[in-house]
Parts: sequence; structure tokens; C-alpha cells
Amino acid sequence: MNYYNVIGLLNTSMAAIFCISLFAIWRNNRTLLYIEIFSLSYAIRSLCFGIFYFAFVMSNPILRFLANAFFMLAMMLLSAGLSNRRGRRPRYAVLLTIALVTLGTLYYNQFIEPILLKRVIILNFGLAIISLLMLLDVAKASNRTPVEQVLFGLLLVSCAGYLLRPVFLIASGIPGEQFEGAYWLVVSISDALTCAIIAVGIFAIIASDVMDGIKSDAEIDTLSGLFNRRGFEPRALDALARQTTGTPVVIILSDLDHFKSINDRFGHSSGDRVIQRFSAILKEKAPRDAVLARLGGEEFAIVLPPGAALTAHRWADDVRAAFKHIAPDILSGEANPTASFGVAIARENENLHTLMDRADRALYQAKNDGRDCVRLADQDEAVALIEDIDPESRDRRAFQFPSKTRFLN
Repeated sequence: MNYYNVIGLLNTSMAAIFCISLFAIWRNNRTLLYIEIFSLSYAIRSLCFGIFYFAFVMSNPILRFLANAFFMLAMMLLSAGLSNRRGRRPRYAVLLTIALVTLGTLYYNQFIEPILLKRVIILNFGLAIISLLMLLDVAKASNRTPVEQVLFGLLLVSCAGYLLRPVFLIASGIPGEQFEGAYWLVVSISDALTCAIIAVGIFAIIASDVMDGIKSDAEIDTLSGLFNRRGFEPRALDALARQTTGTPVVIILSDLDHFKSINDRFGHSSGDRVIQRFSAILKEKAPRDAVLARLGGEEFAIVLPPGAALTAHRWADDVRAAFKHIAPDILSGEANPTASFGVAIARENENLHTLMDRADRALYQAKNDGRDCVRLADQDEAVALIEDIDPESRDRRAFQFPSKTRFLN
């Protein structure tokens, strides 16, 4: 079998199969745009080798050049897909520059001064540089998963393959009249392997991402966009494990006041709007490492990261005031929803259950004191703990714990 028959059958069909498979996966996961980009890359790769087949059969150099251009485009799309997956803007300018320089030099050595060996070196070097860009995209991930480690290794093999192809042919000492046939036979076999190798890595990261998405969906409350109890507890436990004596964790429990009456008077859709607007304020006001959750109904939990004890009460009161300010607009002025807050600062070696129980008792106290206020669990103990962390806070207590919440009554 001639090398162009191998290219026409093996390489074209393999790329087409991977394209169809990726497209089918994307149809069920349309939010993962990079899968569609990968699918398009393999579609162009299949088209490329189909053109190569006819270029060899017809001995048409223009079709050869066109096929090489499509091959560069397919590799560029793989790079763009990996960048998209990492949430980065693809390196369009760099990729376009590599393609133009490679294809421009290729054109010169095909139509102006035809030298096959130079074309082999130029094309493979350009493909290796694009593979290197893909390696950099994977390598820049701060916490590479095992699947990404595998993908990194597969891309490294692919990059090495492009660099070694011309070296292998030169070192083999194949006579000039047989060089072209030997080169394309090496290309057909090595590209089939490269195509499969990269596809394995791609399918692995897609499976990992889809599983992560399923896990994430199971931990997110769809109405509020916050964590549910399943998502909240492991993250709260992790925050407790990271705290130190001088940087305790703070848990805040919040409850929407008279929420049942809002549902009864205005309907559940209005109650849902109240929950969504309150959740939006929590997201807007929360520090970067905070854990926000809707535990059920109208009850919310917030874990402020270690070191936030000094400002926890102030933060809760800011959220309370912001929600009260926008509340009349939620129900067109027919009701003014408010929220109550209970704040608990973690003691040394305290478990999550006990800490949340103290925050719940503080919330209960806020309800008893008229709602729409913030209360701190074990007030005297908490103030003493804060003063141990920062002795100057004794002089700033009126600022940290404003009297409008009746904390110092």
C-alpha cells in the first residue's frame, strides 16, 4: 500500500472519528466551549489529510501547500482550545505569527526554490512551537490535576515527535529519490499516533471536567447560586483546620425575617426574588476566601476566612444595612424584608457543630431583640478574644461594633 493510501484512509478516518466523538460530547455539554474548538480542530485535521491524499494522487503542489496550511490551523485550534479551557484568551497574535512565518517560508521552498528537506524542517519546527505553547498552557496551571499531568506528558511526546521526525530522516541516510516516500510514510504513522495520543489526553480532561461539573452542581443551591449544605460543610471544616490561635475563623448565620409571611402574602416567586437579592448582596460584600451557603429555606451561613474576627460584626452589619436599603424595591414597596445575623468566633479546637450552635443561639438572640440586627455569641468572651488578637481594638470597639445594632446595650 502506498503512503498516500495510508494517509487517505488511516489519518483521515482517525481524525474524523475523534471529531464526531468530540462533537457528540459537546452537544451534551455546551457550556464547555473548548470541546467544540477541539472538535473543529479534528475536523480540519481530517480535511487536511483528505486534501493530502488528492494532492499526492494528482501530484498537485498547490493542494500540498493548502493541506499544510490546514494542518497548521488544526494545531492552532488545539492551542486555542487549551487556552479557553484555562479561562485565558488564546494567543491569537503569537499563533498567527508562527503560522505566517512557517507557511511563508514553506511557500518559498515549495514554489520558488523547491527543497523538500527544508520544507520538512520548517513545517515540523512550526508544529513543535505550537505544541510548546500548548505545553506552557498546561504547565501554567497552579494546581495541576493528575489528568493534567498526563496531558502534559502526552503533549511533551507530541512536541518531541515533531522535532525528531526530520532528525530521524536525515540520520537514516535514505537516498534522495526515496526520501519523499520515506518521509510521508513516517508522517502518516507518527501523525496517527500523535492524533490518538492527544485525543486520549483531551478525552481524559473532558471526563475530569464533566465529573467536576457534576460534583459542583450537586453542591450548589440553584436558586441562590451559593453552596448548599453538602458544599458548605467540607469547606467550613477546611477553614477551621487552617485557623491559628491569632487568626480564628468566624461563622455567621443569617435568617430572613418574617419570610413565611412574605411567601404567604406575595407567593413563592416573590420569596424566591428576596432570596436571590439577599444572596447577591452576600456575594458582593464577601471577602475573596469567604464560604457562602444557603442551608435551606431562608437560612444562610457564611464562613469568614481566618483573621476576619476583628471586622466580622461590621461586615454582617454592612450586609444587613445593604439588604434593608434595597428591600423595598424587591416587592414594589409592599413589604420591607430584613435579615437578622448571629456571629460566632471560633474557639481553639472547637468543632464545626459547636461553633454553628453558638452562632445559631446568637441569631436567636437577634430575633428576640426585634430582628434586623446583629448579635455576637458569648459577647464578653468574644470581645476578650478580639482584644487578645489586637489590643488596640479596645479603643476602637465603638467603630468595630456599632451601637445601632444594640451590641453594647
